[in-house]
Amino acid sequence: MKTAAKLNGKGEKMLDKIRAVPEQKSFFIGMSLILFTPLLSFLLLDLFQMPFWNMILAGVFINFFSIVFILNAADKRHSRLRKQ
Repeated sequence: MKTAAKLNGKGEKMLDKIRAVPEQKSFFIGMSLILFTPLLSFLLLDLFQMPFWNMILAGVFINFFSIVFILNAADKRHSRLRKQ
């Protein structure tokens, strides 16, 4: 059984990797994920006949990370503007 400290450490590593992405690239990644997720899920649903609920869950997972990337870009922009 994993302890909370081990799980927290893995989460911190993932967030550190996302924070390392530059502001403009982070915003671009987030927006492109939000824009292309519906098209990709429609094509996967049509081509592979996956259950509808699996596609909804995959969309939620992808949109969560796209929001994290956009929030990372916004945080970097606001911290940069406060320094000036």
